[in-house]
Amino acid sequence: MEISINDKVVVNIQEIFNLIRNGKYDEAFLLSSKITDRETQDQLFHEWIKSLTEFYSCSKKKTAIRLLEKVKPNKLENEIHFRIFNSLMGFYIENEDELNFMKYKKQLTSKLYRLNNNELSAKIFGNIANGFYVFNNYTESLNYCEKAIKIAQQYKYFDMTFLVAMILKITNMHYAGRIKEAKTLQKDFEIFLKLTDSLDNKKYLDKTIEKYYKGVENNEKNISKYL
Repeated sequence: MEISINDKVVVNIQEIFNLIRNGKYDEAFLLSSKITDRETQDQLFHEWIKSLTEFYSCSKKKTAIRLLEKVKPNKLENEIHFRIFNSLMGFYIENEDELNFMKYKKQLTSKLYRLNNNELSAKIFGNIANGFYVFNNYTESLNYCEKAIKIAQQYKYFDMTFLVAMILKITNMHYAGRIKEAKTLQKDFEIFLKLTDSLDNKKYLDKTIEKYYKGVENNEKNISKYL
């Protein structure tokens, strides 16, 4: 059966998302550039891909933020709008800009009921969880980890969003003093990684746990000054 032009565009967009999931932003941008006869909505999608490429592949973080801030919509009305706001939130998290992180977190969560995409909802919750973790609010981070994991498990989205949310959950449980639960969950998660051939992601788990224990050790040293 001959594929139509519209079908080709759909296939291209699906491939673009696959490239993004694998961190191949340059390739995603080149493929997006080849989509012709783009309408306003398609152009917005292309600008979003361009900003991801500038931020993650070219390390032009300020350029990427300016670009996305310039083209972002005023309201969250469809999926690409949510993706743009979520990416901006992620950019500000990486720049350790807590004020703008909270700004976009509030806007996203207040309108999330409009989003009819469970996978993207899980991604947004995971991004928020990461933001709260970066800004040392481990209680709220754990809360949003649970939200992301619940959706991922319900719809079987065992992708990077799920893996990161699980790693953050284990680490946040350590900070919350739930050490025994955290260690049990960590063992179960390591089995999951082995069964799903995802052991490469164990290094991220080990790194975050190591950060926690280093923090505990430093705090103990600081306290000892006053004893």
